[in-house]
Amino acid sequence: MATYTVETNGDVALTAATAKTIMSAINAANSILKLVELSVSFDGTTANAEPVTVELCSSTEAGAGTATSHTPAQVSGPTRTIQGTAKRNFTAEPTVLTVLKRWLVHPQSGLLIQFPLGREPMQVVTADALVVRCTAPAGVNVQGYMEIEEG
Repeated sequence: MATYTVETNGDVALTAATAKTIMSAINAANSILKLVELSVSFDGTTANAEPVTVELCSSTEAGAGTATSHTPAQVSGPTRTIQGTAKRNFTAEPTVLTVLKRWLVHPQSGLLIQFPLGREPMQVVTADALVVRCTAPAGVNVQGYMEIEEG
């Protein structure tokens, strides 16, 4: 197995009360995509601000949305070329999303999750994706990454 990161490549602006997909990892044919770690952080400055809803979703990519293509960077394992693809900073949302997990995160902080071995969210269907979507009650920027295994 090789491990890769998909990241936002800097700030992604969130508009108040509007769901925005910030990054996605799209599974390749005959492969399994496993999410082992997820992180998001926000640059909010108001101590009593309402939390940001962070969602990990599965996407059928029926509508792939519009976003910047992103080349995942290999961080461990034997040197190989990733078969899957990734996107970041969506300007049009992908469709047919199923929320797998949801968290409320204060906009002055962040979230880091390392999924337990054997309980990592996976995408096994070719051309389907794991995506991270955020909804902030007030405008704030987010940065984040997903660490994925492909095999």
